[in-house]
Amino acid sequence: MAKEIIDQRVLRTLRWSIFVQILFLLQSSFSPRFYIMERGIRPGIDFISIAPILLMALILLLLSFKGIQSRITKPIFFITLNVLALTTIFSRQIISADSMKGFRSLMPLPNFRWDMIFFLIIPLMFIAWQYTMREVIFYCILIVLAEAVPLFFPDGERDLFFAVANIISDIARSVILAIVGWIQNQLVTLQRGQHAQLADANKQLRKYALTNEKLAQTQERNRLARELHDTLAHTLSSVSVQLEATKALFDRDPEGAKKMLGQTIANTKNGLTETRRTLVDLRSSELESYGLTQAIRNVGKSAAERGGFKITFHLDKGMDILSDEIGHCIYRTTQEALENTLRHAIAKNVSVNLFFEEDAIKLEVIDDGQGFDTTEVTKEHLGIRGMRERVEMLGGTITVESTVEHGTKVTAALEREND
Repeated sequence: MAKEIIDQRVLRTLRWSIFVQILFLLQSSFSPRFYIMERGIRPGIDFISIAPILLMALILLLLSFKGIQSRITKPIFFITLNVLALTTIFSRQIISADSMKGFRSLMPLPNFRWDMIFFLIIPLMFIAWQYTMREVIFYCILIVLAEAVPLFFPDGERDLFFAVANIISDIARSVILAIVGWIQNQLVTLQRGQHAQLADANKQLRKYALTNEKLAQTQERNRLARELHDTLAHTLSSVSVQLEATKALFDRDPEGAKKMLGQTIANTKNGLTETRRTLVDLRSSELESYGLTQAIRNVGKSAAERGGFKITFHLDKGMDILSDEIGHCIYRTTQEALENTLRHAIAKNVSVNLFFEEDAIKLEVIDDGQGFDTTEVTKEHLGIRGMRERVEMLGGTITVESTVEHGTKVTAALEREND
């Protein structure tokens, strides 16, 4: 048996069982004396019958000290349980032994061992719970041997038949206890197996979560790569072409070269602004700092300032307590939709709506821009693929409705049960 410390909750349960047993011992020891005292006989104090009670009380007291509790290992606990069982057996043997002969004839002496089986099952439950079947069998054999002790001290009133019948009864009871212990041990083993399976499942779930997180990081890197391609790479390419043109015009048309240089400087500044905005996305998300609704307001106001359009928000309360996955998906989808509006829509008014609808969470980004023919635009364009991947990963759906000169509406729906 491993030298591991017994859980304090197990010891607390054992202390309560000992306390109850002490109460039963007191009742079993003193009720016969009260019976004969009613008939005018004063029995003497039997210190032998009190000894098991004192031993039980001592064990209960020792188990109540925290310093001792922290040192009770599995071997010590096993010994304690066996001592409690032996004390239970000997206490009942003492009650029905020769010390009671003085008043057996004065009362219909009941068998005060009726509760013994109950207090023998209690240690058995602890042993079957904390140990193996080997310890359970040892416990049952110990009970048989303890029950056989009175056979070595013959009672003149008992004959051989009574002794044999008594030992057969004790063996049968121990067999029953062994069966009960086996059932308890099998149930505990099954439960531990289920806990092990649950631990393995949790381990697999953590691996899945890590894989999912890496996938999300990869998708985010791909989005940032597209952002950098559309901003920094495009700007640098344009600047390079304009500088080459400026160099060619410098000697032949100084005024044209100066004008083109001004355009190059303006394009460089715009590209720098877009690059800085993209780099901000690499830092901690606004979701962590402000919550979902405020983060959506911030990204919307930023897009409105850069795009020169008016933006309105209709955001339901309670959105800030959505799960991180849902909140991140909604935020990034809103951000991507607004970037598309900024680059392509030439809109004057934009509306961002986020609300609960039955068992779904719905996001709408609506603009009154120039729109486009959805039949002529593939899913790879306008960042639609990135938005769709985010939403569908969480079991949601996304639709893009647009007609030329009548604006665009992006709608994403996520099930609340995924939250």
